[in-house]
Amino acid sequence: MPAPRKVALFAAASVSLTTVLAGAGPATAASVAHPFPAHVTYQTGVRPSASQADQDAAVRKQYDSWKKTYLRQACGGYLVWATDDAPNKGTVSEAQGYGMNIVPLMAGYDEQAKTIFDGMWKFVQDHRDGKGLFQWVIDGKTCKYADDGTPDSATDGDLDVGYGLILADKQWGGYSAAAKDWLAKVYKYDVAPDGHLKIADDAGNDDTRPSDFMLDHLRAFAKYDTAHDWNKVVTRTEQLITQFTAKYSPNANLLSDFVVGANTNSPKPAPADHLENQPDNIVGYNSVRVPWHMGTDALLYGGKVATEVAKKESASYKSHSGGNPAKIYPHTKLDGTPTKTSDQSEVAANPVGVAAMVAGDQAWTDSLWKYMAGNPYEDTYYGETVKLLVYLVMSGNYWAP
Repeated sequence: MPAPRKVALFAAASVSLTTVLAGAGPATAASVAHPFPAHVTYQTGVRPSASQADQDAAVRKQYDSWKKTYLRQACGGYLVWATDDAPNKGTVSEAQGYGMNIVPLMAGYDEQAKTIFDGMWKFVQDHRDGKGLFQWVIDGKTCKYADDGTPDSATDGDLDVGYGLILADKQWGGYSAAAKDWLAKVYKYDVAPDGHLKIADDAGNDDTRPSDFMLDHLRAFAKYDTAHDWNKVVTRTEQLITQFTAKYSPNANLLSDFVVGANTNSPKPAPADHLENQPDNIVGYNSVRVPWHMGTDALLYGGKVATEVAKKESASYKSHSGGNPAKIYPHTKLDGTPTKTSDQSEVAANPVGVAAMVAGDQAWTDSLWKYMAGNPYEDTYYGETVKLLVYLVMSGNYWAP
């Protein structure tokens, strides 16, 4: 793994960890508005050929494993253990945000979903930085900020926390004020004046990170939080994608881990090792998520830019891997050529499944779906969590709030 990516009342106080993690079962609460399985009909693309029952079973199996392995009751709330990315079984905001998306989507299967979500939200509230957003890395033992300097947030975690609050509000109700307050802070501190997403709430206006380009989240924000111009963020994000790919990846439409010049009309790949100890000028452990994010926007909203990117990325990965998911590697040049053929290919391959759906490539979609079931990510939070979210999308269980 790379270096860490900078990426309500606590109702569970009387519930033991053993009780909560004992396993999920059918929910009986009548207040669940969108129970799992949701079985969404997407706007475009294909779905895996496996039966719906088998797809739902795969999601449940992955969720049970994820919950047992990575969900912790600690520091007065619930956190997602980010394994090597945070000390003492702590978390990073990216992980917590993922969890706050996953848990509301699994309500209807997991009867403890609301209890867990409230504990996760309490943890976030207890670890805000000076701008009111979520400190990006927390020690799981001391329950304190675990990086040097003044605590700050990471944009991806901030976006996912906001999206999780909207999901929770649509699922159970009662989170509207919290969600709108959170989104106001995200808009104020994580959005640059021209509308592009910064990498953190204390970052400058030059850098952006394509793995934060969660266009489906931004469209949901625009509908939910009309007090802020989220459509401006959608538009500028799409412009950046188009400007960057036209010059640096016209055929594959790949996006480097970090982009500089985001506040200009000439964005370009960041230098190698710009912010992390890896080649930030190509696709790495950050931008492996782009096919999933672009594909999700295309499936839910039919976004034209996202649809084009998803189709081209799917075709590029298929071509350069020879149609073998095991040969999709984390580090990839912007022309689609893989540059690192070691371990951890799963975290790169799984997101491509969503892009393959958008491309309408049934055989490629089925191959990626089948591969996902048989490639445990060495019991590491990042790959297993991304896998779960990809499973939710590919199985038709990822609904728009």
